Amino acid sequence: MLLTNGRIHTMDADASVVDTLVVRDGRVAFAGRRADVNPAAGEAVLDLGGRPVLPGLVDGHGHLMLLARARLELDLASAGSEEEIARMVAAAAARLAPGEWIGGRGWDQTRWPGQRFPTRASLDRAASGHPVALVRVDGHATWASGAALERVGITRHSGDPAGGRILRDEHGEPTGVLIDLAQDRIRARVPPPSEARFDAAVEAVIAECLAKGLTGAHEPGLDLSAVASYTRLIGRGRFPFRVFAALSGRKAWGEYRERGAPESVGDDHLTVGALKLWLDGALGSRGAALHAPYCDDPANTGLVLVPPEEVDRLTRDAVSRGFHVWVHAIGDRANALVLDVFERVLAAGGPRPRLRVEHAQILAPADIPRFARLGVVPSMQPTHCTSDMRWAEERLGAERVAGAYAWRSMLDSGAYIAGGSDFPVEDANPFHGLHAAVTRRPRAGADPGWPLAQRMTREEAVRAFTIWNARSIGRDADQGSLEPGKRADLVALSDDVFTCAEERIAGLAPVLTMVGGAVVHATDQAPGTSRSASRIRSAGSTSDTSA
Repeated sequence: MLLTNGRIHTMDADASVVDTLVVRDGRVAFAGRRADVNPAAGEAVLDLGGRPVLPGLVDGHGHLMLLARARLELDLASAGSEEEIARMVAAAAARLAPGEWIGGRGWDQTRWPGQRFPTRASLDRAASGHPVALVRVDGHATWASGAALERVGITRHSGDPAGGRILRDEHGEPTGVLIDLAQDRIRARVPPPSEARFDAAVEAVIAECLAKGLTGAHEPGLDLSAVASYTRLIGRGRFPFRVFAALSGRKAWGEYRERGAPESVGDDHLTVGALKLWLDGALGSRGAALHAPYCDDPANTGLVLVPPEEVDRLTRDAVSRGFHVWVHAIGDRANALVLDVFERVLAAGGPRPRLRVEHAQILAPADIPRFARLGVVPSMQPTHCTSDMRWAEERLGAERVAGAYAWRSMLDSGAYIAGGSDFPVEDANPFHGLHAAVTRRPRAGADPGWPLAQRMTREEAVRAFTIWNARSIGRDADQGSLEPGKRADLVALSDDVFTCAEERIAGLAPVLTMVGGAVVHATDQAPGTSRSASRIRSAGSTSDTSA
């Protein structure tokens, strides 16, 4: 297929813009001027109508598995209070048999009046006898009913597990909120969806992602049931998406490691090639590990979920087997600890995998240059900044905020950023991330931005979601830009991200999405659809199809 008459941003090293691509066998065969290419006889020609085109956008930190599971539970993201969620739970309980579990995800107490954590009492009133487990938006806290706590044996006599915290009232009774590894007992008891329901949910969320301009994601923390689901769907030809997956922690790694080396399924639609570890929790639930106490919780410095020596051991094991290693670190103490681990591993010599810090959210100034010096990739999510800016300084204070979401400082130090969203924590729409990266402002309202000095340029933001993401997994010779020989993953857009007004970036949308040269999403404004069918034709059918 020949795609022509477009503004095609190749995202090559020179940021070249061309008007024509030739796609053959799922790859770019030519990128340049229309006058310099002669299409083969019978080759389809697609007139882009002047539309801008980008390489397929990739979410460098997106949880397809969790997004699919969330679609099968209560969606709590829009709830404005504990009471509103209780009403949603009551409605769900009325539809279920007695004793069935009720699950949900997305609550965020920072958006509620008073910003206080909820309690089990409201769930007990709403769903008496039902075990209820509602996961916070960041995945680092669960709000449970009394019936759920009873089923897993959590009482006032239960101690906090290593790397977790059971919140308690003034009498020592569990409030129902479980932080980080304290969630594990509940997670182990919540019944999983059937294979058929989960597979259908995965298909649905892939369609959502493609419609938003994503052609792939790096998925940190995949369990083996999800690997099996994706493999089933690939075998059925129902997985038009690229996932580079990191196995979820010690348990999944232990189950998988005997298979040997990283593996790809279905022409790179699924690659299992990394190990994901968690060093701390999240800022919103005060589990991020800090050097100094939280300003709004002076007795708390956060949680270290896995001892650094264990991170070191597992990193060396994974690297020796050819796997990349990604470690979740949000707080400044957690980031320092993981950089120390990576420095020791790299100093030992041997294989040089891609080592990534997932989030790299709050950094001591002295640690920022260590990323470039060590070759460690910061995997960062721009919309976390614009979501957290309402309360982050209350948690951290003015001094530490200077090292938070520090994209400009990171880039100026010589590092490159793998850009993502952390969906379903944030919306999967990559244009929300591009807008946040460029403006550091929320998508709505008149906020002046926070702080503007840490913004990315438009080119840097697009590279973070394309070629830099590919580089962060060692796939930049095959993906991430529209250059000859690379995979033909691309999006044609409603407007040009490089020239439109800043405030319009978040609202951009693909009219056409291609993965491996195949159209996987098209709107009625797309070239070649019913409204513009005359724009696609066979080469040789008219006199103007060859040069």
